[in-house]
Amino acid sequence: LFKEEHFMSDSVSKTQYLQTILELSGGDESTKISNNQIADHLHVTPSSVSNMLTKLQETGEVNVVPYYGVTLTKTGRETAIRLIRSHRLFETFIAEDLDLPVSVAHDNADHLDHDATGQLMDALDSFLKHPKYSPQGLPIPDAEYHYSPEKLTSLYDAKDGETITIHAFTEDLELLRYVETIGLPLNSTWTIKERLPFDGPLILNNDERELQITRHAAEFIYIEQ
Repeated sequence: LFKEEHFMSDSVSKTQYLQTILELSGGDESTKISNNQIADHLHVTPSSVSNMLTKLQETGEVNVVPYYGVTLTKTGRETAIRLIRSHRLFETFIAEDLDLPVSVAHDNADHLDHDATGQLMDALDSFLKHPKYSPQGLPIPDAEYHYSPEKLTSLYDAKDGETITIHAFTEDLELLRYVETIGLPLNSTWTIKERLPFDGPLILNNDERELQITRHAAEFIYIEQ
């Protein structure tokens, strides 16, 4: 069962760090991302971020400018995009062709994406008929590694009374298990009924049912307005 404090486990992978830096920068190679931004996004401690960035700098995948932030090197950006492409193609295959839950697809893709060759991923991309989005609603880089992260609006930022459509979920195993448990699918449409006081959950409803979404989860669920 979902527990808020488990969002982004303590063992966050190199893939997730590189991906986070890429996405927080909006694809802009010159934008410096702070340790605190990364820590907030991955829900890890700043010291964990510092430790990982030291390792990534040693492998030549990031440039760290003390007190200013971090950027991806050309190598780091290429690695991030390659891993994102592999990860999301594997997720698509496991979820859509093997008909397994998206949380299971994500968990298994974490074990497959690092060692996959470009030849295998191109073949899988072709087999899947070149999907544009992963099962979480996130864009998949193409065979030429073109990738432009989208500017996403979180569910938490929606206004009371607004009607929204669920567009994407952050790539986090506990969040994916959470939305599966409560029954919140992609592309479903809801109205924001209200927010309970004292930083309470959001109440969503549609013609079929009503849902409560914790504030924490709502920050990692993205919408179309």
